[in-house]
Amino acid sequence: MKNIIGKNFHKIVLVFAASLLLFQTAQAQKGRRTESRYPFRAGDGIQINVFPDTSSFLNRTFAIDGAGDVSFPIIGKINVLRLTKDDLAKLLKSTFAPYLRSTSMVINPVVRVSLLGGFQRPGLYYVDYNTTLWDVVRKTGGTIHEEGIDNMVWERDGDELSDELAPLFEKGISLKNMGFHSGDQLWTPTENRRFLQIVLQDIMPVVTFATTLVMTYYTFQLNIINAQSRAGRY
Repeated sequence: MKNIIGKNFHKIVLVFAASLLLFQTAQAQKGRRTESRYPFRAGDGIQINVFPDTSSFLNRTFAIDGAGDVSFPIIGKINVLRLTKDDLAKLLKSTFAPYLRSTSMVINPVVRVSLLGGFQRPGLYYVDYNTTLWDVVRKTGGTIHEEGIDNMVWERDGDELSDELAPLFEKGISLKNMGFHSGDQLWTPTENRRFLQIVLQDIMPVVTFATTLVMTYYTFQLNIINAQSRAGRY
């Protein structure tokens, strides 16, 4: 028996390795199927568009809290982590049908991204996972200086994930393929402003204030001298 095992040991190892690889592949595929089936994640958001009723109270982005709950009008909190898009659509249609002029709706999960620093309109944005970096930056009106893209940094929980985003920006890589999570930050510096912009925004107000103080002082002194002069005549 030992001789048989010894002669076939390498075959046994290969069979075991192949079985392990197949098991891991199956688990990964199962995980992907689960993720695609249940697209909503804690910390993300849900964007709802009811058409053609553009004035519907459901036409907005609803935040998903840390427990996976979403607060909807009238019905209150609903946990969406184990709901598909179709499940949620059926629930909303059956609940709000009396209040809607149309029950045709599109539901999409969105990721929460913070854009900080040298953007024209920095702030918090909810964007579709399939959105590219170019689309995200465009929502802010762009960076305030030409080197903003090259100097952009991707951060998560205070840790830097990447400072080389220009290639991803140029290739149009989606946030989903980048591995973006809700709460991630895109930051670009503000200090590389043009000299004229610095002068107009920072230096000129100080100069104007100082000039006003000096003029006020000399006017006050001149009034005192004139008053004394008039008093001397009398």
